[in-house]
Amino acid sequence: MATDSATRAIKTDENRDAAGRREIYLYALRRFGVYLFTLWAAITVAFFIFRLVPGDPMNILLGNLTRAEGRQRDKAAEEAIIAQYRQIFGMDDPLPIQYLNYLRKAVLGGLDLGPSFVEYPAQTKDLVFRRMPWTIGIFTTSVLLAWIAGTGLGALIGWLQRSRLSRLAVVLSTLLQITPVYLVALALIIYVGYSWRLLPAGGPYARHLQPAWTWEFISSLLTHAILPMLSNIIVIGAGFTLGMRALMISVLGEDYLTFARAKGLSPFTVLKDYAFRNALIPQVTALAIIVGATLNGTFIIEVLFQLPGLGTLFVQAMGLRDFNTMQAVVLFSIFAVLTLTLIVDLALPLLDPRVRRTA
Repeated sequence: MATDSATRAIKTDENRDAAGRREIYLYALRRFGVYLFTLWAAITVAFFIFRLVPGDPMNILLGNLTRAEGRQRDKAAEEAIIAQYRQIFGMDDPLPIQYLNYLRKAVLGGLDLGPSFVEYPAQTKDLVFRRMPWTIGIFTTSVLLAWIAGTGLGALIGWLQRSRLSRLAVVLSTLLQITPVYLVALALIIYVGYSWRLLPAGGPYARHLQPAWTWEFISSLLTHAILPMLSNIIVIGAGFTLGMRALMISVLGEDYLTFARAKGLSPFTVLKDYAFRNALIPQVTALAIIVGATLNGTFIIEVLFQLPGLGTLFVQAMGLRDFNTMQAVVLFSIFAVLTLTLIVDLALPLLDPRVRRTA
């Protein structure tokens, strides 16, 4: 009888484990399905919304060509040039055909949406991949540093919630969180860059240098990146600080903390091993939520600090109504944000057993 009970218990555990794995697979499949649908909807909206922008890009392109050559053409010659441009850029096809070609190039071509108006005959994919390292470098570094600093500071002021220093940190964090990132960037440019001359106020590196694997160039590159990254870190870090403080306060009254104190554990051990670890999991989710707004803010920072990233490329393309390049930049942003969000969604069941139980 004891053997039969043990066998039934083992089978029950095996069935429970199999059901748990099945729920995890279904959870991942649902998240991936939502990811694909959202990606399709976003790139579809990106296609049609740029077609609603006023102004014919072919006329703008012709005007730039006329100014560069310094001569006027007759009406027939201009119409012939515009017709040739429309054929090259695929704009003479019906809108449904343009949309299908756009989907094919976006999905299978890897952002290869055709030639760019900005740097014709360069392909949009080449322009995006050339500017991408600047954006990714500023974006990823500033977000990770803001998350680390904000999470640590938020845990500390949440643990010391009744102290004056904690209250002052909450007030400052609230003010910084609601401040637009471009205002913080402008303040850093004006005071740190120009008034105090502590750090470079713009440009990717010193003007007299050329890109090379030398210490002089690398140090100049890092020095010029401090203020752009600091603009993001200040604003985003303030949001993470307030979020982590709220999470810490929510767990301070839990029974397991009272039990940990009753065992005679030191306050630092209770903070590190009990309160902080349990409050950290929702903060990981917040990291994925903030990614979208952070990427858009990074584009603005690139323009303000004159960095050759995707934000600057988008502004240049917008001035010429360059549909191909604008769409490529937007598609990269959409893909990056949705993919990072998907990764966090799929990682949550591994980090939090409660998600596995409710998946």
